[in-house]
Amino acid sequence: MKHLAASRHATANNHFLRLVLCLLLFAAACAWRSPAYAQQKISFLSAEYANKFEMAKKQGKPIEIFGYLTMPTVPVSGKIPVVIIAHGSAGVQSKDTGFWAPYFNKLGFASFVVDSFAPRGVTSTVDDQSLVSNAADTADAFQALKFIAADPRFDAGRIGIIGFSRGGIAANETSTKSFRDNVLRDDKNLQFAFHIPVYAGCQNSRYRKNGSFDRTGAPMLFLMGGKDDYTPAKFCLDQIKGLQEEYPGVVDYRVYEGANHSFDGNQGAHYLQMGMSSRDCPMVETDIPSWSRRVVLTGQRLTPAEENQMYKDCVKRGVTVGSYDNKYRDMAARDVEDFLRKIRMID
Repeated sequence: MKHLAASRHATANNHFLRLVLCLLLFAAACAWRSPAYAQQKISFLSAEYANKFEMAKKQGKPIEIFGYLTMPTVPVSGKIPVVIIAHGSAGVQSKDTGFWAPYFNKLGFASFVVDSFAPRGVTSTVDDQSLVSNAADTADAFQALKFIAADPRFDAGRIGIIGFSRGGIAANETSTKSFRDNVLRDDKNLQFAFHIPVYAGCQNSRYRKNGSFDRTGAPMLFLMGGKDDYTPAKFCLDQIKGLQEEYPGVVDYRVYEGANHSFDGNQGAHYLQMGMSSRDCPMVETDIPSWSRRVVLTGQRLTPAEENQMYKDCVKRGVTVGSYDNKYRDMAARDVEDFLRKIRMID
């Protein structure tokens, strides 16, 4: 009987030791995984603007916004560089938090995915872009820059931005000095170290001041889809030509032939019947001091009433988005890394 009791005691001890070992292994596995999955939701103060005229001229109304911060998953010496990630018309997507944020973390950047929709009670603007002002994404990006730059962990001189679709407009227009100076005001010495607009809408993003494109001169990389019927590449290419002439050696681009809008999404290609596109609208340019608007091709000056009517007539519905695989996303990832090495943001 004593032998049987001892045997049972030994068996119980073995089960207990195995349980402890499993728990330790599980804890170790979680600890190892935590850097890549530790996502912190952080609120910060932004400013609300009804339109871009206000963003260039007036002080915005305060609004609390939030974003998702993840830290580098590789060793970083000194202060940490950061990438602000601005989402598109569908709001924050899994590709933003699940691919691009970890992608930059592996390159030694902290990532801050800014949500410009949820704090405003909106989930998507695909069917109606008026639900959130186009100025909101840009203003939020500027305020995220200010917020992150004030954190002593981060390198205020190495904060860049990447944006997709609507967020791509923000990634483009945050390089405009007049917008930067007005939104940041007392902190207008700050600027993004680089800008990566991805399938951005460039048709209405031309701003001039005293004949200049009025840019900070920070490096830019535009990434576009050759089959994009949502925000066609041709509008960005026209703008890029002018930027390259004024800022030689600063602006680069890639067009991925065969790629749709949202080519970094791998959930299949989808036709969005109600998706709004200005692909058939003419390119418009704005003179910032006077805020006069003109059609680039014809030079026609537009009154506010004429512009509103023009967009009522030219905006169309029906767009194709997405990709069946990671082909274009992987191409974009390689091009982004090459760009960051070229401008010496990474070794």
